[in-house]
Amino acid sequence: MASARLALARARARSGVLAGVAAVVLILAGVGTAILDQTAGAAVTGLRERVAAASGADGAVRWEIRRSSDPEAQAEAGATVLDRTLPAKTIGWDRSAESSPVPLADGTAPDGTDADDGTAPDDTETDDTDAAPETGLVLLADPAIAERAQLVDGVWPDAGGADEASTVPTAVHQGAADALGLALGDTVELADRRLQIVGTWLPDDARAPAWFGEPLIATGSADGAAGPFLVDEAALDGLPVAVRVRWTATPVIDALTPDSARELTGDLARTTPALAAQPGIGEDSLTRLGGLPATIAAATTGLDAVRAITPLPLLLLAAAGIAALGRLGTLLAGARRGETVLLRARGAATRQLVGWQAGEAAAVGAPAAILGAAAGELALLLLRPGEPRSLWISAAVAAVSVLVAVLLLAASAWGEARRPVTRSAGDDSGRGTRAAALGGTILIAVAAAVSLWQFRLYGSPLVRTADGGTAVDPLAVLAPVLVLLALALGALACTPFVSRLLERLASARPGLVPSLPLRQLARRAPMFAAASFTAMLGVAGIVLTASVAGSWQRFDADAAALATGGEVRVLGAADPAAAAEAAAALPEVVVEPVVRREIRVGPETATLIATGLDVLPQVAPGLPDDVQGAIRAIDAADASLLPVAIDERLAASTSAGPGDRISLRLGSADGTIDARVAAVVQAVPGAGELGVLADRAELDAAVTEAGARTPSADELWIGADDPNAVVASFDRDRPGGAVALARDAASTASLVSPAITALWLGAIGALAAALAALIALAAALGASRRGEVLVLRALGAPAAMQGRARFAELAAAVGTAMVMGAAIGALAAWASAAELARAAVPGAPAALTPAIVLDWWPLGAALGAFALATAVVALLAARAVTVAAGRPGREEVR
Repeated sequence: MASARLALARARARSGVLAGVAAVVLILAGVGTAILDQTAGAAVTGLRERVAAASGADGAVRWEIRRSSDPEAQAEAGATVLDRTLPAKTIGWDRSAESSPVPLADGTAPDGTDADDGTAPDDTETDDTDAAPETGLVLLADPAIAERAQLVDGVWPDAGGADEASTVPTAVHQGAADALGLALGDTVELADRRLQIVGTWLPDDARAPAWFGEPLIATGSADGAAGPFLVDEAALDGLPVAVRVRWTATPVIDALTPDSARELTGDLARTTPALAAQPGIGEDSLTRLGGLPATIAAATTGLDAVRAITPLPLLLLAAAGIAALGRLGTLLAGARRGETVLLRARGAATRQLVGWQAGEAAAVGAPAAILGAAAGELALLLLRPGEPRSLWISAAVAAVSVLVAVLLLAASAWGEARRPVTRSAGDDSGRGTRAAALGGTILIAVAAAVSLWQFRLYGSPLVRTADGGTAVDPLAVLAPVLVLLALALGALACTPFVSRLLERLASARPGLVPSLPLRQLARRAPMFAAASFTAMLGVAGIVLTASVAGSWQRFDADAAALATGGEVRVLGAADPAAAAEAAAALPEVVVEPVVRREIRVGPETATLIATGLDVLPQVAPGLPDDVQGAIRAIDAADASLLPVAIDERLAASTSAGPGDRISLRLGSADGTIDARVAAVVQAVPGAGELGVLADRAELDAAVTEAGARTPSADELWIGADDPNAVVASFDRDRPGGAVALARDAASTASLVSPAITALWLGAIGALAAALAALIALAAALGASRRGEVLVLRALGAPAAMQGRARFAELAAAVGTAMVMGAAIGALAAWASAAELARAAVPGAPAALTPAIVLDWWPLGAALGAFALATAVVALLAARAVTVAAGRPGREEVR
């Protein structure tokens, strides 16, 4: 009982430092939980959003083969393989069969009229445009169509029969019915059978992966074909055209995780040879189509990029937290040095003293860790609802936070308790401690140098694996934080010299302020080390974070602009005129046709992008500065030859530079034109690798002069105040069967933003740990220097002056640390920010160089808030000193 009372009394006497320990544990548990659980949840959510955003063939896989003479056996063979190789939990599949366009019966229009004279059976005049004898009809057998389409009118074929037994009931796409002038009850004569319209239908979403991006599904007519006409599969027997069976597989979005997505890619790869080898599947060659594996690969590569950033906030938070707890433990042990010696002299065992301090850490740390983890989870539930959460993560983080605090405080107590009770003059010199600290600093510096060398060697924390994927190099990923630690430890070692220099400068001035606080700062450097080191680390971390965030944002924007060109890119139109007309009708948009052609430049195959360069800044704002400069150079170039801009890789491979003449071979039917290089850019927007940029009007003139065929525009680039509204309009109406892609689709923001947020959290957590260390330092100074306050008062030092001196001590310590931390962060950013930005945008052109850009607003807000908080702590400490100095001591009262 007496032992427990003594331990409780010891804890109460150092409640300020122990409160600092609790605060650091709370920060570690809360911020650590938020970082880990948010990153894990965001990885799943980002993957699912990225895969769900894929439309048409990009979001599915399809296996096709000619329909066999025994379709039932073929269907069973396919189902056997797909059920075995594809996990039903993560991917589902449907079987359908579709014919090639079936010609109409000779002399018969689709609506049953006589195509030769244009008259209906009742001799009524009809519009010639309704007759389309050259149109072929596509027949589709799809038992699952009702799950992704809706009836406009009538019934599905299996719900209602035709008027005659020899007539095949069918439901036709509403777009095809409108184009062919068909209505319910009409019949269509094929060469050997008759179709009767019993229903019309439309897809719920023509861009859905299950439809595989077929233009016919979007519009009802494309490339001389109309339909699909939905029929029972038996109606496909004996058709005079080819009929193909398709197994279309689409992922179960809600079941995807990073691990299951990677496994699914392997399952899809194994399915094709398994189908080809399955007896009964057919003798014709099996074809696999669709971009789902590439979509999953792009998403998981993006997640690998996130893995390159995610360790940074955890390492930064852990380093700041361990440093703060270690220094707080040292501060606690140093403040108890006298009582430890006394207790040891009275027979207290080392394990007892260590147990008391470890118990204190557990007693204050456990509630703080639980509260912090709960706060972290609550913040995630409020700020990021709908993401998967894991209580195991929060429990593990809380437990580790408490364990670290217990171990560090126990270690400091053990070190202090192991000192001799009776010491000689050299026993307390601290040489052993300084030697250990120096050795640790050298070790971290060497590790930082090695990891930075490897980081710079790879140019990224990511490395290629033997199977062609990417993985995080465990040494290179440590480089940014190890550099921060090494520089901060080096700066901490220099702090006493800086303090003594400032003391000498201040001593030359009259008065006790500022000479007294700077003298105290120089002579009590170990006590200030906890706050100084964590402040340096926190400020350095926030500067590094601002550099990584700003550099990634700029690089991602440049890469997205170069990938898509316009803010909205419209392509794949079966009827380009209809797509252009629909785009021009949208409010507040700038529409520009774009020629995109594969050409030959010397030995290389490149992509030519030709558009109106005068309006390019409007349809494609935010292009890199060198592209904008290239536009001006093309405008100012000699018009005798076609002025063009080429990218750096093409310039290197063809040894062409500004002013050089090059030949552009447009193709065997389009001829060759001569051009002059007006500028060299990192990458040409919309071209991918190896691109050439030209003005469309000048290209037309050059092609005409060369006697070649004028190339037509392949796509549209659109500038809009609301690009997503433009994409939504095209998705809804699908004019001309076109697909619209917003620039956001090429951005990595959906995957990388949570990692950048986690990086900010880690840096802010490090600043919060520094603030907790400063509060504990202020409390410890107030407790250990009460006698000094009375002595100075007795010597005539006014209370207000002593308060100003205490404020100056803390302000000088933290201010110096902030300046050093900013310099350390700048050096670490110079060494790693650009490489981290590139790692976060895996699809960026190799020639595009990231620039180091600061994200100023969050940086200023974080540093301003930290400076304000430290000023408040210093003011409160100064106020406490002023009050204590103005209160008479015991001797004065007597």
